[in-house]
Amino acid sequence: MLSLILVASPAFAQQTASPTFTVGKLADSADAPVIDGRVTEAVWQTVQPYSNFTQQDPIEGAPASEKTEVRVIVGKGNLYISVIAFDRDPSKIIVSQARRDASLSETDSVVIALDTFNDNQNAFVFGTNPLGIEYDGQVAREGQSSGVSVGGGGGAGTQRGGISAFNPNWDGDWTVKSQITERGWEAEIAIPLKTLRYQTGSDQTWGFNVMRNIRHKNEQVYLAPIPRGFDIYRVSMAAKMTGLELPARRDIKLIPYALGSVNKDYTRTTGSQVDRKANVGLDFKWGIRPNLTFDATVNTDFAQVEADEEQVNLTRFDLFFPEKRPFFLENASTFQFGNPQNIDLFFSRRIGLSSAGVPIDIMAGARLSGKVGGWNVGVLNIQTDEAENAAGTQVVGQASNFSVLRMQREVGRSSYGAIFVNRQGTGSHAPADDYNRAYGLDANIQLSSSQRLSGFLARTDSGGASSALGSDYAGRAFYNFTNNLWQISGGYSQVGKTFNPEVGFLPRRGYRRPEFRAFFQPQPKKITWIRRVAPHISYNSYYDFDGNLQSEAWHIHPFEIQPKQGGRFGWFSDYAKDNPLSPFQVYNRDGKRVVIPAGQYDWWQHALEYFHNPSARVTGTIRARVGHYYDGDFKSVEFSSDYRITPKATASVGWTRQAIDLPYGSFVNNLVPIKANYSFTTLANVSALLQYNGQTGQFSSNVRFAMLDRSGTGLFVVFNDRRDLLSSTVAETLGRSFVVKYTRLIDF
Repeated sequence: MLSLILVASPAFAQQTASPTFTVGKLADSADAPVIDGRVTEAVWQTVQPYSNFTQQDPIEGAPASEKTEVRVIVGKGNLYISVIAFDRDPSKIIVSQARRDASLSETDSVVIALDTFNDNQNAFVFGTNPLGIEYDGQVAREGQSSGVSVGGGGGAGTQRGGISAFNPNWDGDWTVKSQITERGWEAEIAIPLKTLRYQTGSDQTWGFNVMRNIRHKNEQVYLAPIPRGFDIYRVSMAAKMTGLELPARRDIKLIPYALGSVNKDYTRTTGSQVDRKANVGLDFKWGIRPNLTFDATVNTDFAQVEADEEQVNLTRFDLFFPEKRPFFLENASTFQFGNPQNIDLFFSRRIGLSSAGVPIDIMAGARLSGKVGGWNVGVLNIQTDEAENAAGTQVVGQASNFSVLRMQREVGRSSYGAIFVNRQGTGSHAPADDYNRAYGLDANIQLSSSQRLSGFLARTDSGGASSALGSDYAGRAFYNFTNNLWQISGGYSQVGKTFNPEVGFLPRRGYRRPEFRAFFQPQPKKITWIRRVAPHISYNSYYDFDGNLQSEAWHIHPFEIQPKQGGRFGWFSDYAKDNPLSPFQVYNRDGKRVVIPAGQYDWWQHALEYFHNPSARVTGTIRARVGHYYDGDFKSVEFSSDYRITPKATASVGWTRQAIDLPYGSFVNNLVPIKANYSFTTLANVSALLQYNGQTGQFSSNVRFAMLDRSGTGLFVVFNDRRDLLSSTVAETLGRSFVVKYTRLIDF
């Protein structure tokens, strides 16, 4: 069947070749453009604009319905880019957010990809909207992890903090200004060359592409055409920008911080409940070569980091909470190895946090990343301190040293690599011979323009208290086919019974896992209000090494319609089997405990869902689900609504209610997140995250004020509050903290 699909699908080979352009040069004696969001300076008129944009959606291959002009000039140590996004009716331009790194998928926007090594795999991404926000990130392996392709440039396809082959958490030092004008909207960008990595020399060539989102038409257009099913991360299809004269880069940055905090722990029964702290620290960045960067951190602090979003766990496995700390997020995709959130050999959240989530001070760390002789290289070393409980009476986290070495060789659009991860116990509380090591080899092979095969093989060794797990192996092979009509993928994973990546993320071990996914997205021509239909199906199961089924899951989504203006609606069914070998708890609150016994279970759930046009000023989603859960009944309603009060003021509210009726007890879970953000400017905002989790009975508040300066540095003021609303506990307020932190970028 697969061969028939390959024959019947449109061939990428028939597409037109990517265009080639020559970059403009700014003479030393000439005036640089004034970055004010008006493309009116005479210097821009000396450069031929790139203006031949092609639709990807709604009509693939058709000319753009609105004209776009892009100009590029290099000189005075900067790359200057201007965009005139013409629009016949500027009053219809949609602007949804005004804060740094906000999603660009539901607003008029432009996203620019720069393949600075011209290797057809990696790129820097810069984006903005008519308010001039800064959106940036890094692309590795054309945005493809070891699974399926990650979605959209500037979109919400990658959660901030999630680690994938597109990393939206990199914050570069650059400048942008935008305005809505009588022509439409315009943007001017200045990117210092020392912000980028590249090969030095004369007449260099970079990959270059621009995506414009004309949101009121729900139209996406590209400078170098990209077929449906892919996005701007498809670096191999970018245009070629020639004539670049690139000097050697001198790049030394110091980022010192000063912090003051007051923390009150209401649960502490001995000693003072109040901790006052003042601290200083330093991050150091050195561009050793234009293609190699050294980072160091001393006395690292992450007080300004956003709070985790609450989750409800109805499974017998650990939940995944993404990394959000800036030092670990930069260049994170360099160190990614395995199957994200399933078999991760390196998960940086294991560093600086105990198994119970208690922060452990990071004393110092260093990272080296870049390209060396055709290899992508990443080296990381972190030393953590010991951590004590709130009363200071017990060590809850020992001191450890963490090391990671990652290497990847790119051959065409394929890559081959290896990783080594080591945790070594240090200090007086570390057991003898306390270590955990993981090793792995991986490959990502581009079989054709639409087919990719990836796989890895890994081993772990443990000593000390973890030696009982011994040494074992894990591996995976995964195939993915994608074109503008189909996405078909399948794979096989195996994890040994004692495989133990302590610095990784592994929810379960001791299994064999086949998986399959098929996604079909035709675009009906005769029904004008439908953008496309998207039926899909997925399957995965877990077997032990004796062939016994551990669990199985089917997602059958036969009816999904995506309207012309955005959003979607449809219905689906989920089928699950589970065979827990021991009882596990799914509810424990106010003295009521619900435990599911060991046994064999299977059940169906059916759902209807509706997602309103996400670019509307008031939008919302609702999903109603009914069916069974193990040997009981299950009903749930999930609701969320987003409000764009003004482009500077946004808010959202959500509510998930799960009613579960089991033979061993009935219970209801409620999860309510409330978010609000006000942006004074594109670099200054105040945000709040209020959350109630009925499963734990806790209400938490996180309020952050940020006044950014350059590259994500600036002033941060953070207030946190946690309350316990359970009737079975005495304390209502659990803890409060107030933090003021100032960081500054000093470069040479």
